[in-house]
Parts: sequence; structure tokens; C-alpha cells
Amino acid sequence: MARIRPPGLEFDTPDLECAKGASGCSHYKTKLLSQDRAMLLKAYCFWALFLLLCLPATSFFLCKEASSYREFLSRHVDNPKTDLQDDHNYCNRMMRRKGLKCQRSNTFIHASSQRLTAICNSKGKKLDGNRTSKTLFPITICIKSNHRRTIFCKYQGISEIRKIRVTCSRGLPVHYITHT
Repeated sequence: MARIRPPGLEFDTPDLECAKGASGCSHYKTKLLSQDRAMLLKAYCFWALFLLLCLPATSFFLCKEASSYREFLSRHVDNPKTDLQDDHNYCNRMMRRKGLKCQRSNTFIHASSQRLTAICNSKGKKLDGNRTSKTLFPITICIKSNHRRTIFCKYQGISEIRKIRVTCSRGLPVHYITHT
């Protein structure tokens, strides 16, 4: 007894003979293989599109982390320490040079970027999500001495050797917290 199929559904389900492996069913197997390939191609296209959409977002965050690290280096690192006679003169000149005009305070670290990144890896103790160095660093602390906003703020400076605390992101220091 033959099955009656509605028009347009010639290959939706196999005949009983096709299920048994009859020789006239090769068209059904070919149709299934091409449908599998089409589904596989759609899946590949979906994941390729997904990755293409995610890559810019990922690179944005990686670039942001790298720029935060560069900003940290620009703002806080002066290695070797620039020789400007005394700490007060050093702070007044460095704050202007770094574009930190009339900021209340800033600390300059006189160490290599390798020593600083080591804090974020093996050479730092984790505390409240930040890292405190296990070793001492030479630093210069600059504090604004005149309280009124003028064209040129004046700074008092003091050089010390202290442990420092930084915020790390992806193994790089991105924010100076304090010295201890």
C-alpha cells in the first residue's frame, strides 16, 4: 500500500523501504546530506558573525586597559628621577610638565615599569582588591601648598622610600592608591 503525500512534501519523511535501505532512496539521503550541510553552514556563519561582533568590544576593553596603564605611567612614573635641584622645584616643574596643573597632590615613582608590573603579579600582597608592594620604592610626594587657584600652583615636595599600593588590571598597574 503506497503512502499519499501532500504536494511539496516529497522528501520530508522516508518511506518504509527507504528506512530499510532500498536502492531507490538515494535521492532522500542526498537531500538529507545537503540539509545537514546547510544547517552546518548556517551555524558556522552565526558563530563567525558573533565573533566579528565581539572582537571590537574585546579590543576596546583591551585598549582601554592598555591606555589606563599608559596613563598610570605618564602620571606617576619618572624613572630615573629628573634632577631639578630640590624636591620643591622638582614638584613645581613636574606637575606642570605632566599636565597636572593645580591638582591637590601626586606621587611620582622612580622605578622601572618592570618593577611596577611585578607588584601586580608575584611581588605584591593582595589587599581589598588592590596590591601592596613587598619591596620599597623611591617616591617623591608633591602636595599643593597654596590653597587658592592661581595660574601657577606651588607645591611642596618630599622624597621617601616606601611601599606602594596600586590597583591592577590584567597584570598591569592602572591606579596609584597610596604609600605605606
